[in-house]
Amino acid sequence: MKDIEKKKDSEALQYAKKILTNVKSKANSNKRWATFLFCISIISTSLTPILILITNDPFWGKYLPAILTAIASISSSWIALRKPQERWVIYRTAQREIEYQIDQYNFENGIYRNKNKDSLLADKVSNRALALHYEWIPYVPKTEDFQKITNESK
Repeated sequence: MKDIEKKKDSEALQYAKKILTNVKSKANSNKRWATFLFCISIISTSLTPILILITNDPFWGKYLPAILTAIASISSSWIALRKPQERWVIYRTAQREIEYQIDQYNFENGIYRNKNKDSLLADKVSNRALALHYEWIPYVPKTEDFQKITNESK
């Protein structure tokens, strides 16, 4: 009987860890994108006026600043449309909540003191994963978002 219970524990825990790994990966990816695009935007917008002021050379004083301005515009638009910083927060919060459930399960705390702890863990984690899906849906760019950016640039 204990072998069957261990197998169930193992399956529930493996499931939770699989979901946790997926959520953590998405949080890390959104963090990297947010940080990278923000840095690109800051560097590009900071260098542009400096390059214009310090040189009369057409490449360094006109073309490169124009390219940097375009890069800053693209990175800022990407941040505005995709909202990686907000997705990062959503995924990291879900990650911490799933980690908490796994810890509670492992130490048999709270609701995990009873005999149905495997079912409870699987239920809690799958419900959190589903809730996470509904949380990030509003951050998927819509046609109206693209139209709004196009209209603002005119």
